[in-house]
Amino acid sequence: MEKFEIVVIGAGLGGLSSAAYLAKAGKKVLVLEHHAVPGGYAHEFRRGKYRFEVSLHALDGAAPGGWAYPVLKDLGIMDRIHFHRMDPFYTVRFPNHEITAHADMIEYEAELIRHFPAEKENIRALIAEMIEIYFQVRHFGADGEIGQRPPMEQMPAVYPKMLSAMSQSWDEFISQFTQDKQLKTVLSTLWGYYGLPPAQLSAATYIFPWVSYHLYGAYYPEGGSMAMSRAIEKTIKENGGEIRYHQTVNKIEIQNGRAIAVETEKGLRVEADVIISNANSPDTLLKFVGRENLPQQYADQVESAAPSISNFVVYLGLDRNLKSEGWKHHELFVSEGYDIDADYQAALDGKFNATAIAITNYDQVDASCSPETGSVLSIFSLADWKTDNTWGTGGNLEKYSDNPQYNELKEAAAEMILDRAEKIIPGLRASIKYKEIATPITNWRYSRNIGGAIYGTEQTVENMYSGRLQAKTPISNLFLTGAWTFGGGMSAALMSGRETSRMVIGQMDGTEVVLMTAPSEVISHQSSVTSDVSTANSASQLPITNLQLPTIKAAGSGREIALNKIGKPTVLIFHTQETAETAAQINEAIRAESNYAKCESMLIANVVDLHSVPKLFRGFAEKAMKKSYDKAAASLAKGLAPQDYIVILPDWDGSLTKSFGFKNTNKTAAFAVLDKNGNLAGSYQGSGSGAKALEILKIRNKHE
Repeated sequence: MEKFEIVVIGAGLGGLSSAAYLAKAGKKVLVLEHHAVPGGYAHEFRRGKYRFEVSLHALDGAAPGGWAYPVLKDLGIMDRIHFHRMDPFYTVRFPNHEITAHADMIEYEAELIRHFPAEKENIRALIAEMIEIYFQVRHFGADGEIGQRPPMEQMPAVYPKMLSAMSQSWDEFISQFTQDKQLKTVLSTLWGYYGLPPAQLSAATYIFPWVSYHLYGAYYPEGGSMAMSRAIEKTIKENGGEIRYHQTVNKIEIQNGRAIAVETEKGLRVEADVIISNANSPDTLLKFVGRENLPQQYADQVESAAPSISNFVVYLGLDRNLKSEGWKHHELFVSEGYDIDADYQAALDGKFNATAIAITNYDQVDASCSPETGSVLSIFSLADWKTDNTWGTGGNLEKYSDNPQYNELKEAAAEMILDRAEKIIPGLRASIKYKEIATPITNWRYSRNIGGAIYGTEQTVENMYSGRLQAKTPISNLFLTGAWTFGGGMSAALMSGRETSRMVIGQMDGTEVVLMTAPSEVISHQSSVTSDVSTANSASQLPITNLQLPTIKAAGSGREIALNKIGKPTVLIFHTQETAETAAQINEAIRAESNYAKCESMLIANVVDLHSVPKLFRGFAEKAMKKSYDKAAASLAKGLAPQDYIVILPDWDGSLTKSFGFKNTNKTAAFAVLDKNGNLAGSYQGSGSGAKALEILKIRNKHE
């Protein structure tokens, strides 16, 4: 039997980063990897004298000031690899524009203004806002590192733009600055790096790396992304860690609620004090661990999170040197029009004659990838796993590469891509020495990612930050790392590994953990937009209305409250943190009446409007409500059941508050009274709410 302190499943950058940090901390670490080489998507393949980059186009955050720079230094990557800065970063070609993203931010801004002179002020305001958001993110991380993060209630005032970006789509954000459709499309060029069109993509997910790229530079490591993977591998081994390849984990053994060992397809069994998985989350939790070992709600969350889109790539080794011929682009983005939604739909439909593509010439920044007279090119398009009945396989992936229909579809898609590329690079086909094609199934084969996903789960507003699966799982010594928790991209994967390693060290050593991605205290509310206070229903108006009300889990107690089936009069008090004191006064005014003091005769519940709390902070809002519940429970008289007297109902999206017609509960608390059948007896928002609630209750009782 073998035993390690920590076993890491998967040698993608998240797993490698975690393992390297832990090995440097003196932990005994073993990494088990399905493939023959480290890196996950950060690796290469070779044909003759040609080295092909599997996935990396450009790395952000690799210079001082960039958010990945500290990780690159910590893991010894900067000591082993030279990073080439791209200048320009990229060029984008549309029917009416060809725009160069210069390495110099001001020069790039001027390029945009040259093409869209009427939008000059909007362009400058937008870029300035994005930079400010990025700096708030960096300040948030730095403040945590030095123990200077403010209390949770002050965070909206300290980091308002960061929180706002986390609550919007990229389209919602950019539309605040311009309505010019073509400009919006140009500014959204990098959407393919994140896998969703602007209307669906998290604004924060787009903004953070965009500023990191454009302000601190886009880089490519000499030797490719595999050089980074090998550099981290060396750091792991130099610090006593071990990596074993061709070991595909297929089980995490659970005993008494703890993960005690991993098993591989080859029969290897290794015990561990802590297990970290860089494998995709659905396989890790539903397959390796098993639903039976997880809370049902958590397992449902894992199962319901949609994998991101995949990609289709044509890799070409050419017997001509494009750079010496005058080709100027490391990366050229090409779109047939200005409709990104149409580009995305074309990718979902497998119409590769219409998708947005990126042509990358790796010799432009790293001449070592091909012979002096050659070039290495990749042509990239997003692609869907389900195209043509899972690429002609019907979902049967056994020996898929021998399937004639699969090969026919793959070649047909490549020909459509090459037809388009040859219009841009005349004579391209005649100069091809090597050609390889990767489909979503290829991604699955080497990474085992569900659906061949290249960004983990989809990076929507709802599915980023705290809306994503967290590194900590319900199994106390099982942790996750990588794109499925932190988001896609190589910089993100490296930082994810650092965050996970800090959690593990904190748990193993009993030390305090400060993370870049989480506040040190709990946030309960982000300021709402203000407008005039409105009255929903006054005390004199007593409509008996059948409302379809939800079942809500109470914070703190976990009690399920079916609002239409309570069976006794109920007062719902609606408020935010700003109006919590007023809500408490309403509660006290009602309970002061002896007729309503006991929970047997009436239920009083606080409905906390949390619609403006970014998903990043929802977990911490739950902690705040639990703390309030515990404090109130401790003050109850002996023998009283806290779950009956203290009912805190989180209204995460504000829908319950809106259903009663209440607005601006951050300015004025409100309440609604339900009769014993769950019908609306009356509601009120305004001054003297406690007295109004009593009035409604008394009148309601006369009617019963």
